[in-house]
Amino acid sequence: MRYLPLLLTLCLGTAAYAQEDDQVVRASTLKNNEEEKLYNKGVTLIEQKSYAGAIAEFDAAIAAKPDFAEAYHNRAVAKNLSKDFTGAIEDYSKAIELQPSADTYFARGRVHQEQGSGDEAEKDFTEAIKLDPKMAKAYYYIGTMHFQAANFQAATDDFTACLAADPEYYYAYNDRGSTYRQLEQYDKALADYSSAIAINPKVDFLFSNRGSVYRLMDKFDEAIRDYDEALKLSPQDAKLLNNRGLAKLRRGDFDGALADFSSAAKLDVSYYRAYNNAGNAYFQQKKYTEAIAEYDMAIRINANFGQAYLNRGISKEMLRDDKGACADWRKAASLEVPSAESYVSMQCR
Repeated sequence: MRYLPLLLTLCLGTAAYAQEDDQVVRASTLKNNEEEKLYNKGVTLIEQKSYAGAIAEFDAAIAAKPDFAEAYHNRAVAKNLSKDFTGAIEDYSKAIELQPSADTYFARGRVHQEQGSGDEAEKDFTEAIKLDPKMAKAYYYIGTMHFQAANFQAATDDFTACLAADPEYYYAYNDRGSTYRQLEQYDKALADYSSAIAINPKVDFLFSNRGSVYRLMDKFDEAIRDYDEALKLSPQDAKLLNNRGLAKLRRGDFDGALADFSSAAKLDVSYYRAYNNAGNAYFQQKKYTEAIAEYDMAIRINANFGQAYLNRGISKEMLRDDKGACADWRKAASLEVPSAESYVSMQCR
């Protein structure tokens, strides 16, 4: 008898990436009778993404055997995939009532977490750990909630516990690295990202995250090498190109930076930040007209991107367009951009 993967979930860090939850198979005590045939047909239908049909099969299995805990569990899986989250929680709860297991507590916790019920999720993950102290993913998801709540020390402890249970859980290395980054403990962050890469060197965001820490440490050559590795794995990723462009810009490679920003904008025509960054590259070269053209594009895509108004105003000031500069700074101030009000009060009458 099989349990199914539950959900695609997200990993924390500088970006979010898909991870599939692996569910432990629990043996059935049934002997290939009618209930189990219905159950197995339901499992097959979930694998075929025929969720309504799967639910019908589990309904029939439960009608034949009302204490069929596994059928409640997998009917919950099908309901969850059908976006019936209330029904999924109800079925997981019934399965727990009939046959408490770490797997079902964990599964119900994931639904609670996805629905924003963090307290209920943490309770379920904690119960799962009581039943299976080596359930690494339960520690991991408690850590993700603590991270999102900016409780970084608790998150660090949770990811460390996850790794004690499963030293190959590279998501936990990644997310503990991101936690250390938030705490500005950059050497520890680099060590964790490097450990994650050693386990799985085929994941682009691990290189990207480590590159971003190198960039914060002003180690631009190392950052660029990591972005290069990430782009080998995901050559069509506009954000990776943008981030490599930022490292090149900080290193003073204006042509290289502009090439990356341009490529990012071509890959994602809505990527207004790439235009803003290109504007900054032109500004640093005192090419103010070209800079304004890039800021114009950023604002055309996102009229509420206050930083572009601030930057465009500074470029206009350099061209002695005081009226235009003040208009842009006032707009930036209205969008609550830090320092914009200072420009208005100091430069505009």
